[in-house]
Amino acid sequence: MGDKAWKAFERRIAKSLGTDRTPLSGGASRHTTSDTLHPDLYVECRLRKRSALSTWWFLVRQSALKEHKIPVIAIHQLCAKHTLAVIDWRFFLKLWEAYDLRQRRLGYPDVALRLEGKE
Repeated sequence: MGDKAWKAFERRIAKSLGTDRTPLSGGASRHTTSDTLHPDLYVECRLRKRSALSTWWFLVRQSALKEHKIPVIAIHQLCAKHTLAVIDWRFFLKLWEAYDLRQRRLGYPDVALRLEGKE
């Protein structure tokens, strides 16, 4: 019997990060509530038929490609502390690989501590 579409999606994302899908992902897992077993990234996978963000992304991507630029959507909720960046998954993987290689060369400790500024 084949995977459900969402499980196959989680597997593809995990594989692209060089790791595995979390067994019984979500709250039932004894490993992590992340959808992958990546040691540094907490990944939440969502597979949807439709998404307003995907529709918006398509329009932004078209405009960016016409100008030979990399599409990025910045989302900020009023009164929120964080701004979110939406980028293409393949571009994210390139950024992560470059970041990870640089950090390893510099011999930095755990990534979670670096992201919080607690080195």
